[in-house]
Amino acid sequence: MTTKNIGGADTAIRTVLGSFFMVWAAVVAASHPFLALGAGLVATAILVTAIAGVCPLYAALGVDTHARPRPQPQRIDAQREPAHQLH
Repeated sequence: MTTKNIGGADTAIRTVLGSFFMVWAAVVAASHPFLALGAGLVATAILVTAIAGVCPLYAALGVDTHARPRPQPQRIDAQREPAHQLH
């Protein structure tokens, strides 16, 4: 399984753009069928990446917009002795 590399804002933008292209493809389908086919394919690719949360182009370029929790530094709970008591 591939690690998700698309964040929340990126997913929202892709969803809006993909939906827009899909509706636009349906509207122009009668007058421009090849343009509608291209727009439909682009819309499908955009929506699939938004739903899956993985973009192959982002993976190839090393881009990652998915928020990850930052690792917390580990606390050392050892008893500390004052410097004058060290042997």
